[in-house]
Amino acid sequence: MQQATNLLWPETPFGSVTSPWQKRAKWLVGISLLWGEAGDEPVLMGAGMVFISVHRTRSRSFSAPLANFGYRVLVPDAMGQTDQIVHELDNVLVQSRRQAQIIAWHNGADDLHVLQQLPRPEGAARYAGVNAVAEAWKQRTTRDPSTAGCVDTSHDLGPAGLISDTAVTHDLEPMKSFAGEQQQASAQEACEALADGRAADYAPEALIGSVLSSALTTALLGGKHAGRLHWEGSVSIYETLEQVAWQAAPSLLGGVAATRNK
Repeated sequence: MQQATNLLWPETPFGSVTSPWQKRAKWLVGISLLWGEAGDEPVLMGAGMVFISVHRTRSRSFSAPLANFGYRVLVPDAMGQTDQIVHELDNVLVQSRRQAQIIAWHNGADDLHVLQQLPRPEGAARYAGVNAVAEAWKQRTTRDPSTAGCVDTSHDLGPAGLISDTAVTHDLEPMKSFAGEQQQASAQEACEALADGRAADYAPEALIGSVLSSALTTALLGGKHAGRLHWEGSVSIYETLEQVAWQAAPSLLGGVAATRNK
């Protein structure tokens, strides 16, 4: 399993504490998953989590040049790692449920349903975070003040459909490489390359860039819907990631190939 992580903030480096949730700031968490299929079984090809500091009641202005956020991305480097990735995601969801202000997810019910149906190793505990958030997702309009509010950026914000379509409607410019149906197609191609042992055709940085761009887009849209984030004009997801997270996928966000993926 490969990871791309940046948990550094100007106020308090995450490296000096055990988790972002110990900080006093309120957090908005954007979640995105990439799925493939091998032998009719779902394979998790990427999990992206973006953490944005938001005010408890007011909307903050967001722009690419001044952007700052934490992120964590997990992608497989071999088949059979779905359970490992889900375990790490579940830990984030457990913390988010109690200590974040907002959890944003695009078509979250679909992803949560698949996560709940995945087989678990014999004797393994249920995924507490996945199950709790799945229950909360059914009642997004009635929030328990002690837990995070849930925003489905497809159904609650609209228009329903692909994340790139919703982004464009709300003045966010998606990365061209992952717009439309290209994101799912590339995830499936990567899954097949991994399953067939075709290392030359497997590009983990492409998966990282894809799921991270979706997680960031979802976080921003969730913040807009909740009245915690706003922006002037159009915000480029590429420029924002290039500013904050180019180390996660240098060939896409900070290298020679980067200009082809704006």
